[in-house]
Amino acid sequence: MMIAFAGSLMLSSAAMAAAPASKPAGAVSCIDPHQMEGTSAEGDDTIVFRVGSKTYRNHLASACPALSRLNSFGSLATEPWGSQLCRGDSVRVFDQNEARTIGLMGAPRCRLGWFEPIAPARP
Repeated sequence: MMIAFAGSLMLSSAAMAAAPASKPAGAVSCIDPHQMEGTSAEGDDTIVFRVGSKTYRNHLASACPALSRLNSFGSLATEPWGSQLCRGDSVRVFDQNEARTIGLMGAPRCRLGWFEPIAPARP
């Protein structure tokens, strides 16, 4: 029992190091999931959200298993607490074929951080 507790403490501190605890300059805590036009992964702990004319980078609370699937054949399921997708809410990255077989609940749950705006690229 003690080993599991120590392991979870180590995971907690690693998770806090992955995403900024304080609000980064210009960041927002929520986006409207109904306006999402696309997502992509940057590494195993960052998701880029395209929302209307804006783009946001979200550094997850910790690394998300299989996040790279998002750039090929994976899909993103959002689990907001309300009408907005916010910091602290969960997302799941899944393969649609696996979801049909084992269900969506088998996909890892990943916790969102702050939504940091990305400046549009200059032409």
